[in-house]
Amino acid sequence: MRVVFLSLFIAALAALSGCARSRITTEIRAAGAWTRTDSFTGQEKKEGQMAPSIDDIFVIPSGAEWTSHTAKTDKDSTITLERTLRAGDSLKGDLSIKADADKLQLVNEATVRRMGPRRFEYRETLSWKAPKQPGDIGAIKPEELAGIKAALPRPLATDANARGLAERVSGLVVPLMFGPGDPLLAMGLMHPDLAERRASQRIGTLMMTALQEQFGDKMSVGQRKEVVRKVIAGSLASARPAQPDPSAGPPDKSSTGGLTPLMFVVKTPGRVISSNGELDEFTGEVYWALFPEAASLNDVTLTAVVELPE
Repeated sequence: MRVVFLSLFIAALAALSGCARSRITTEIRAAGAWTRTDSFTGQEKKEGQMAPSIDDIFVIPSGAEWTSHTAKTDKDSTITLERTLRAGDSLKGDLSIKADADKLQLVNEATVRRMGPRRFEYRETLSWKAPKQPGDIGAIKPEELAGIKAALPRPLATDANARGLAERVSGLVVPLMFGPGDPLLAMGLMHPDLAERRASQRIGTLMMTALQEQFGDKMSVGQRKEVVRKVIAGSLASARPAQPDPSAGPPDKSSTGGLTPLMFVVKTPGRVISSNGELDEFTGEVYWALFPEAASLNDVTLTAVVELPE
């Protein structure tokens, strides 16, 4: 039995390469002026290279308003760009991730606006631009619906109920897997077995809530637990990806492939009043860790309100 919310997790673990990443920093200064620092790390484009390069994955910002420099190591390169904007200015597309050579997967739009004499709001929206394809994250396959339907109590085991539950839980699980917050996929790099166990625990809690919201008193607590147990047990048994086929040849370079870790940071000489990110108590910075796929179902909006010193 394969279900959408666990199969997307395990399949995505196999794709997670970590070969390219981006860190976007917004520093809010006096009078609401803000400095934007974009760092892109990955491999340089080389003849015969199989892995995608920085330029294959990101559209690097350009223009006279940006200053830039590149730092290189034996393994990769980091391109860092910086520019300063005024309060009320918007910046669009300085983070643009490619779906392939001709299409974009994700774009952003950021602004810092005044809310009071010394109070300013940072707001950044990430929007998914790639066309939806069968098999994409959040897409529901017939075999997944059949697995969910088989796990439901017989009186509730309808196609409509199975689809409704799959859609509800997918909407809850995508942020859990891809962020913002603490993306469970990141754990999969270092300890896949622990990541799988955490997925089981956290998805179980989400499924219990989804079942309660969808069926209410039509399903007892015991029945909800049994559905969760069946779905997770079947998913973990059957949703593991197959090993790559060495005879399949090199990967298709028209697609960037893999998952790209993203980090957004807000810095300020003042204090953070509110935010939907995570506050680092030692640095006073707010940050969001996520993967582009976090925006695959709905736009992701990052916000922070800061108060500057007098």
